[in-house]
Amino acid sequence: MGRAGKEARPVPLLPVQELAGRQQGAGDDVPARYVARANDAEAAAAAAPVPVIDLGRLCQQPRGESAADEAARLRMALESWGLFLVTNHGIEAPLMDAVMEASREFFRQPLEEKQRYTNMVDGEHFQLEGYGNDRVASEGQVLDWCDRLYLKVEPPDEKNLALWPTRLRDVLHEFTAK
Repeated sequence: MGRAGKEARPVPLLPVQELAGRQQGAGDDVPARYVARANDAEAAAAAAPVPVIDLGRLCQQPRGESAADEAARLRMALESWGLFLVTNHGIEAPLMDAVMEASREFFRQPLEEKQRYTNMVDGEHFQLEGYGNDRVASEGQVLDWCDRLYLKVEPPDEKNLALWPTRLRDVLHEFTAK
């Protein structure tokens, strides 16, 4: 929250694709705001391996020691990282490949096409869903060198399909259903 109880406005950023294009021929220097300092806690955490959770073990019936161990690993992953990789989830490799290829196709498009799904309303109000950068609350914030596409999939009635690129819709519907 900013002064007088008002929420700080997000600082607008150029998409990384556009910023990288401007960098070509200007040297190999990454803008300082995208460089994490060696003493940043986030940089140290990023060096550790991301936890891997075996969903098959976690959901096994009857629940044995193996499931309890996996549940403890899941709890630790959530408490320490806030995210984890999942194995043995039952989604077939061809569907996973289709999601990856559709995602790559989206990010290979010209910036103007991707901006149709922007996460900025009226160019200045940040919304979590859509294409763009993460929310930037201050001029001094260290930034991630990435653009992202964040789409809400659950609950189904909260999907904002206007922000779902056409090429991704069918494969994402199938993926989230599985």
